[in-house]
Amino acid sequence: MSALIMWGMTILVPVLLCVMNVNETRFKKNIAVGVTFPLKGRADPEVLGLLKGFKREQIALCLVMLALGAGCAALTWPALRFLPYFLWIDLVIVVPFVSYARWNGKLRALKKAKGWTVPAVRAASVTAAAAPVKRPGPWWFIAAAAVAAIPAALDREQWFVYLLDGAVALGCWAGDRYLYRNRAETVDENDAVTQALTRVRRRAWDRVWVLCAWTMAAVSVGIWLSSAVFPGSGAVICVTVALALAVCAVAIVLEFRVRRVQERLTAESGEGFYVDEDEKWIWGQLYYDPNDRRTIVNNRIGANSTVNLARPGGKAFIALALALLFVAMPAMGLWLDNMAGGPRPLKVEDGALVAASPAGRYELPLEEIDEAALIYALPDITARTWGVGMDGLLQGKFQTEWGRANLCLDPREGPWLRVTMADGTLYILGGGDVEAVYGEIK
Repeated sequence: MSALIMWGMTILVPVLLCVMNVNETRFKKNIAVGVTFPLKGRADPEVLGLLKGFKREQIALCLVMLALGAGCAALTWPALRFLPYFLWIDLVIVVPFVSYARWNGKLRALKKAKGWTVPAVRAASVTAAAAPVKRPGPWWFIAAAAVAAIPAALDREQWFVYLLDGAVALGCWAGDRYLYRNRAETVDENDAVTQALTRVRRRAWDRVWVLCAWTMAAVSVGIWLSSAVFPGSGAVICVTVALALAVCAVAIVLEFRVRRVQERLTAESGEGFYVDEDEKWIWGQLYYDPNDRRTIVNNRIGANSTVNLARPGGKAFIALALALLFVAMPAMGLWLDNMAGGPRPLKVEDGALVAASPAGRYELPLEEIDEAALIYALPDITARTWGVGMDGLLQGKFQTEWGRANLCLDPREGPWLRVTMADGTLYILGGGDVEAVYGEIK
């Protein structure tokens, strides 16, 4: 079930990437598929033919990724459910990137052959005074952080979770202020267009960050409702999934709205003077400019930001991204598949009852066990405070009808061992020959 939920939440990612890349074939700020063209180049049959070919390839790759994802989701091998998922995610990210780079190279070669390359001109920075926008003040984010942190005073068991949500909400203010750079909005000599493009991007950028801050507040409240007020209601899952989908939907809508405005405002641009920075964008996607001292810069189209690979911070960021993509994600898949195998067999070792799984280990000294009993039915589990909740493994702190308990068991295979320590701490354990371990303890 865990694997199916993950597939269900991401199976449409190839569709989204395809739609965004196909949108790149429409000229915005004189740019299509990362290549800047003059106004006359937009109607050139060869240019249009290459853009059509790129569009067809993106659609074909999307269909292949969907078919591959559906096949992996239907995989029934018990020991291999999560690794295919993370490898598929890698392919979904890398394959369209490679396709984009290939067609970007074709378009740049055609541009050079046509003699449309112009001397590099740095896109002028746009000051706040030139394009005034009423930006959200810090109180929008402070209020969200306060709402997220309030449950920490009501639910001491998970106080760190609520404070972390509050910190992330407050961090959204820093993201709004410092991950935006006033550049790349100048298209030609029309200052009014430059200012309008800047206002549109800023407004969309601010709205996304405010939405993210208040999403963290709502998630924090959802966790509190699920664990403290309505245990077992699943409020935290419902709230988290619903808000994640809402944030993604709003961000996508704003991104395409910005792109539509950029397309409309620059429909007549590209005749006479126009900004051409193609040589600073590797494959049309990665920014590299040793003469630019900024680490974070705006993308040329849309509302997002990227990094300058010529700066140390940009190199560190891309190295981290590649490590996560090609090392951490497959490793995570292997770890989850290992964890899905369930707990290790219970055993008595060195005077202690040992329960372990890939997610953690409990060692309970026998002299501190107050009571132990075999159980053939698990209590109702109303909430998970922290830990792992998978089909074949429950590990961590859970709220049950018997009170708070530490679990390490496969809920599908009993019997299980209920252990109460001298200090009143409750454990419910499973794995291996539980009855033999119970006899040994007795």
